[in-house]
Amino acid sequence: MEKLILTFQRFAHYEAKGKSPLYEYWCNKIISHEPLLNLIKNIPTSQPKPNLFFASVQYLSMKNPCLLSVVFEEPEHVDFEKSFQLLVRFCMEHQQELIELFQTKLVQTNEVQRASYLYPIFSEIASAVNKPLTLIEIGTSAGLLLNLDYYHYEVKQNPSIYFGNANSPLTLQAENLGQPLFKLEKPIIQMRMGIDLNIIDLEDEEQYQWLKCLIWPELKHRKTNLEIVRQIHQQCPKKLLAGDFREILPSVLKNDMYKDSQIVIFHTHVANQFSIQLKDDLMQLLNQISTKQSIYHVYNNMFDANLHVDLIENSITTSTRTLKNTDGHGNYFYWE
Repeated sequence: MEKLILTFQRFAHYEAKGKSPLYEYWCNKIISHEPLLNLIKNIPTSQPKPNLFFASVQYLSMKNPCLLSVVFEEPEHVDFEKSFQLLVRFCMEHQQELIELFQTKLVQTNEVQRASYLYPIFSEIASAVNKPLTLIEIGTSAGLLLNLDYYHYEVKQNPSIYFGNANSPLTLQAENLGQPLFKLEKPIIQMRMGIDLNIIDLEDEEQYQWLKCLIWPELKHRKTNLEIVRQIHQQCPKKLLAGDFREILPSVLKNDMYKDSQIVIFHTHVANQFSIQLKDDLMQLLNQISTKQSIYHVYNNMFDANLHVDLIENSITTSTRTLKNTDGHGNYFYWE
């Protein structure tokens, strides 16, 4: 129980604080509420417990409209203590339904905002190699980051810079707190592939609603972005493959069909759910692939929280760029 309490304390302080006052307050109340803690213990160890718990409650309350549903819809107008009492009552009344969600749903926060720092990275790679890119995302969820050249971007810096598709219905805004970005060439993307144990189909209304419920209540702009991205998503051809990347990657890269492009394998935040063994397996696999063709590996949460850009050739890794203190939701980054 102590470990579970610490998990919610850390989530309140390091994740929710400043972004979701509602979840921050609830976390600080949950740690001393034994019935809720006992319920939350049913969440598998492989899943981030606060995220899955809050998403499950939000999802179930939307399916069963009640006073708690209003809390999720208008968190800025609620009395926190009263909202917590509503949370407790709802959870106690729907324990079995929540446990079923805990056992069947996954935390797959496909934050499209992260494309704001991925686009400059992919543009830089494409310019360096003078080739089109083959993008392969591990932990792709719905594959929204694979559409990154379909979006428009406004990055605040001195001076601000605009890039991407100027005709896109979606403009992603972020802040660069590091060295200024200059003109970015649009990367040519030859092929897009996403791998996940569970692919989210945005055409499926239930799966789409689950993805929305993974977004914190106060971050309404993210839900609006998801609604717009859902439309763009259908226009961008890609392959989304369900399964273990350890089996899929060797299979799809076993021939030379991508030799005329630069392979970029990337993942954002999913590695925080990887075991040490799985991380080792990934690195060994990338080294193996690199003996046939060089690859770029763009990632975080493997060894630290920084965003790394590595070039791997013949099992030798060269760091080409590191972004420190990048916001998990993609709201800001430090270009270095």
